[in-house]
Amino acid sequence: MEMDVRALNALIPVFDFVGIVAFALSGVFEGIKRRIDPVGVFIVAFSTAFGGGMLRDILIDRRPFYWIDHEAYVVATFVICMAAPFIYKFFQRTKHAHDWYIFADAIGLGIFCISGTSLSLAAGVPWLSSVIIGCITGVFGGLMRDCFLNQMPAVVADRQPYAVVGFIGCWFYIMLLELKVPVDAALWAGFIFITALRMACVSFKWKISYLLKEEQEKKAQEK
Repeated sequence: MEMDVRALNALIPVFDFVGIVAFALSGVFEGIKRRIDPVGVFIVAFSTAFGGGMLRDILIDRRPFYWIDHEAYVVATFVICMAAPFIYKFFQRTKHAHDWYIFADAIGLGIFCISGTSLSLAAGVPWLSSVIIGCITGVFGGLMRDCFLNQMPAVVADRQPYAVVGFIGCWFYIMLLELKVPVDAALWAGFIFITALRMACVSFKWKISYLLKEEQEKKAQEK
């Protein structure tokens, strides 16, 4: 597969910036909700925003790390953390703070899954490995966030599809590239597909069925 590297290099910074802001906001929402101090909020926001990208850069041997090469993104994360109390109060007044957290997390998942897959393909990584790296990029920041907050990571505990959504979306993105869809259109389509699918899973309460069956059987046995 031939990648339009020029188009990719032009769009990935925009993609990653949106993803970093979205994941930083999700980290801020969770950090303030758990009532941790300002330094803790920054650590949670930073790890959520950059954790997946750092692991991606390690796996594809990309140097310098993305956050080091784009210091403005770190500054943006710092500004978001400084404004965290006002941001949280604003969304809390709407009585939908949790919904905004889920939406921000879905945006970050979509963007980082697609950008991770794109950069892996551009580095010559095979399809399956690129998809796995894309999924890792999308979920690892959230996993770090949950670990820092001493809670079971959503990626392994959430019965509503999360990493599965990223996995499907990454393959959808590769399919678009194979159909000769321009890289910029494929990037946006892949991101929107993952974000929309994740939000659909949450909105319609779709869950992984075999876990539900096991739970029902266990309850039946207890009775």
